[in-house]
Amino acid sequence: MRPILAKESLWVYPLFAGVGGSFGYWLQGVENRQLRILAQRREAILEKRRRRDEREAVGLSKPEEAGVLAAAA
Repeated sequence: MRPILAKESLWVYPLFAGVGGSFGYWLQGVENRQLRILAQRREAILEKRRRRDEREAVGLSKPEEAGVLAAAA
């Protein structure tokens, strides 16, 4: 029966662990950047919605105003 952990191949395990760990570290950075970008976009969209709601609460928005004026003419 062939030994799994032969002395000649022991150097490969730390190499694989290093490569795998490096890839995982890089992938974690990618995920963090994507989550940060998504959070920024979500905040921008929510701010846009807040401004739209404030504008609509004050009165008619510009597109609605134009539609009302066109219908009245």
